[in-house]
Amino acid sequence: MVILILAGVTLNVTLGENGILNKSKEAANRMNNLVKEDETELNELLNELNETMDSNWNSNTEIPEGNTTPTPNPEPNLPTELENVTGIQNETVKVKDKYENVVTIPKGFEVVKQEGTTVPDGIVIQDVNGNQFVWIPVGRVYKDATKNNYSDIQLGRYTFNTSNGTPTLVQSAYTEETPDNYKQLVTIETYYQEYATRSTPDGLVNSNHLYDLNAIANNLVAYIESVKNNGGYYIARYEASYGEGSSVVDYKPLSKISTATNFNASTVGSLWTDLTQIDAAKISRNMYKNDGSVGVESDLINSYAYDTAIVFIQEMGHTNYANKTSINTSIANTGTIGDKVCNIHDMASNCFEWSTEYSTQKDSKSQFASPCVIRGGLYNYNYSNSASRIYRGANHKISYVGFRTLIYVK
Repeated sequence: MVILILAGVTLNVTLGENGILNKSKEAANRMNNLVKEDETELNELLNELNETMDSNWNSNTEIPEGNTTPTPNPEPNLPTELENVTGIQNETVKVKDKYENVVTIPKGFEVVKQEGTTVPDGIVIQDVNGNQFVWIPVGRVYKDATKNNYSDIQLGRYTFNTSNGTPTLVQSAYTEETPDNYKQLVTIETYYQEYATRSTPDGLVNSNHLYDLNAIANNLVAYIESVKNNGGYYIARYEASYGEGSSVVDYKPLSKISTATNFNASTVGSLWTDLTQIDAAKISRNMYKNDGSVGVESDLINSYAYDTAIVFIQEMGHTNYANKTSINTSIANTGTIGDKVCNIHDMASNCFEWSTEYSTQKDSKSQFASPCVIRGGLYNYNYSNSASRIYRGANHKISYVGFRTLIYVK
């Protein structure tokens, strides 16, 4: 009897309304509910985290097979591929060639891809009128896709060995991060200097010499700082030809293959010679003066631009171009002679070219009395070459002296 009573009590404790089994079930149910609540909160937190992460990835990116990690968006400031850039640019852009060289394409210009698509070839751009310019890079230039073959080009004024063309940097445009050396008056080959500022910069005469001053660079500081910020500059692909305009005030030059049939004739397309250095400077500056459709300033070529272009040409494989002499025996249309390196024509041939460089040499003859420097090679004159510096009178018109325009990003 006692045993039966104890069995009944045990069953009640175990199976009754408040029994152990019922209490265990209630505890288990409460635990399950808590787990579900935690799972819900965790899922909500994970969803928020995924949404945040997704905003940093390209939703259109295809995930390669076997790879569950999407590719991030490209950095917004990386240059686009040169091959993908077409037409006249509405804004100045930076692009890169297949060797990873960066080129700045100014507003109002397009790349002439059929002439070359790598910096070592010579990147050619042109405006809406077909005037063409070639990119002169400053800094590291990769010559192939390995990035093991490269040249470091420094903006500066150079002399060149008369036997092998090896350049010697005489004046750096800037040291490290500060463009300051151009403020110093550095003389090359005893006589030649490039002024940043002059008290009378526009070729005025004085009483001591018939022609005593030349036109200096319009804004040498702006040019050097533009090169530093943009990694290079452009020089005209061709020696200048006559363009539009009725006088020096509004004349504009062309940078195209010239079409002269009668040299020294002032007709559009004709090779432009027989003008003073002062007028050559004014006309060069007129090319894009007050033109809001382009993102460049233009000027007569200076000694930094001319010398560094020769360094670039030689570093790209045209050995000893500094000492190359003219290959034509008479004046010719630009771009027709065969003197072509890195897509630049006629630096060693055809005409001497006015520059903004100054010379301290003086002479009793009026045509040599003014301190101005002409650059490059002259047809049928083997004593000149692409790196030549010769002084002539800034106000003297010479039938065999033309000019070449420089442009830089503003």
